[in-house]
Amino acid sequence: MTPPPWSLTGHGLIALYPPGPHTPPGALMLVRYAGSPVGPYDELLWLTPAASPAGTRPQVQAIWVSTRESAVGGQRNWGLPKRLARFGWSGSARRGAVHVTGENGAEVARLAFEVGRPRLPVTTALIPAPLRTLAQPPLAPGGRWLLTRVGAAGQVTPARLTVEHADGLHPFLRHARPALTLAAPAFRLVFPLPDET
Repeated sequence: MTPPPWSLTGHGLIALYPPGPHTPPGALMLVRYAGSPVGPYDELLWLTPAASPAGTRPQVQAIWVSTRESAVGGQRNWGLPKRLARFGWSGSARRGAVHVTGENGAEVARLAFEVGRPRLPVTTALIPAPLRTLAQPPLAPGGRWLLTRVGAAGQVTPARLTVEHADGLHPFLRHARPALTLAAPAFRLVFPLPDET
């Protein structure tokens, strides 16, 4: 297992969902990491604000990755409930689709995306620390909560992400409309050593 910190580069999309009458707020993220300490891999995740010993913090509740090394590292380093999946891509980086299936062949998600052209520089340094600190509950009995302050910088552009199926993340996503969808054509992400509580 590769210990933290991990420095990663890649591109991806994020769709931000507002709270609804029967649905939680959260973010759907689709990422292709070109560089990481465990090599390139793909990732699809759903996170939502949740209670933790540190207060309400973002919590990754479902996450699928394309390599076993990433799955094991995410579980052991940061308490991320990573599961292994196959990612089938079609189209291009600007306009395409992805079909994600679990190890047992069950469908996790089908997504289509389209990426705009204007780019703006962004950094998480401008975001208050509690909003970018993941709080993950123990994955095993007797474990401790892990708090990870994630850092990122790159460029963003308007995008569109269409959810055709997402029962492996959260069923409501098929019927929900994001308030904002952005693509990050190039970014750098750092996952440091977490704090335990």
